Amino acid sequence: MISAACHEQEIREAIGVPGNGDLRLDGVASLDEQQDRCLYFITRDSAAAQRSLASRQGCLVIVPAGWSPVESPGTCRVIESDDPRAAVARVLAFIRDERRQRPWVAAARISPDARVSPLAALDGAVEIGDGSVVDPFCSIGPDVRLGRDVRIHAGVRLFPRTIIGDGSVIGANSVIGHEGYGFVRDAAGNKWRIPHLGGVVIGSRVDIGALALVQSGAITATTIADYAKIDDNVEVGHGVRVGRNASVTGGVVIGGSAVIEDEAWIGINSSIRDGRRVGRGALVGMDTSVQHDLDDDVVARAPRPVVSRRQEPDPRAIGFSGRRR
Repeated sequence: MISAACHEQEIREAIGVPGNGDLRLDGVASLDEQQDRCLYFITRDSAAAQRSLASRQGCLVIVPAGWSPVESPGTCRVIESDDPRAAVARVLAFIRDERRQRPWVAAARISPDARVSPLAALDGAVEIGDGSVVDPFCSIGPDVRLGRDVRIHAGVRLFPRTIIGDGSVIGANSVIGHEGYGFVRDAAGNKWRIPHLGGVVIGSRVDIGALALVQSGAITATTIADYAKIDDNVEVGHGVRVGRNASVTGGVVIGGSAVIEDEAWIGINSSIRDGRRVGRGALVGMDTSVQHDLDDDVVARAPRPVVSRRQEPDPRAIGFSGRRR
């Protein structure tokens, strides 16, 4: 959830929908968060989504134009939009530009027991706990919290709204909390980036290797649970959840909003499609492309390559370019 006080009239103005509204909201939330007094959006008719709204109080919901409710939205108020996702993006831009989002860190506080290199750059409200170490050439903040005994290796960039739990390690030149890859189209049909305000929450005793990227969530934080292990050169998309003791090996790409459950193993160079779930204890072999949800404790392997003996090569060829067929 994004904590940001907004008035219904401000939201209507931001998305260009006329009308007089008097709702006062506490923020923006995703449908799987049970929060009252929030803004939600629905991109397509879904009976389950509509039922979930019935129990919430004082909410505003952006729905597709021509929406036909199958369930009463209860006390929620509905606004129709031709593109609910783009409408919410404009609300997020309003929250960002007006600085409405409540900070995660109220003020700068660096423990006297922490060791911060004089060659590291700390910006604004950054909290660093006892025994933590920040190496040279790191850039941190604002709105970043490091727990106790955290190790941040050289060249790391920690963007705003990042929390890292006790005893976690971030490898050299990794980037945590950069905006996710999500776009909508403006009135002229051109793409513009959705503001990603959800941040990143990393648990305790997490290891993240060098040159890794963990993107910020748009509305819900990207989350890496306690004791998860993430190798070098891994990309974790916006809104992903990586479970406790999960292992993600080198070169893996995890699409936005995917879920890697506890104790799962993701093999080298695998990819997980956005929004897919890898079940608890599942094993994903190297080079596997996961396009569908995987149940708990299953094994998924990529097809083996077709291997044949090479014919006499053309001496002028480079790689496959002059291969004789």
